Amino acid sequence: MNWKNINLKDNSERAQNIIDPLSFDTLLLEISCNLQHINEGTILQQFEEDLQSRVQSAREVMKNNLKNILKDAEEYRDS
Repeated sequence: MNWKNINLKDNSERAQNIIDPLSFDTLLLEISCNLQHINEGTILQQFEEDLQSRVQSAREVMKNNLKNILKDAEEYRDS
């Protein structure tokens, strides 16, 4: 799948998440792999880093596909 040019006519591509989910499992794995010292502050910092990374990625996907989204939204409205 080309994240820079999502095919919104394809049901599989259309169903993809714009922003990656963040589960407790993923967060705990990140904590165990990335943090030398584990405390509330470092856990919160790891969470914020993970969250911001996902937000930045979602912004890039949105920016790269804005024309596709606009075209599909206009076609949907006109149908």
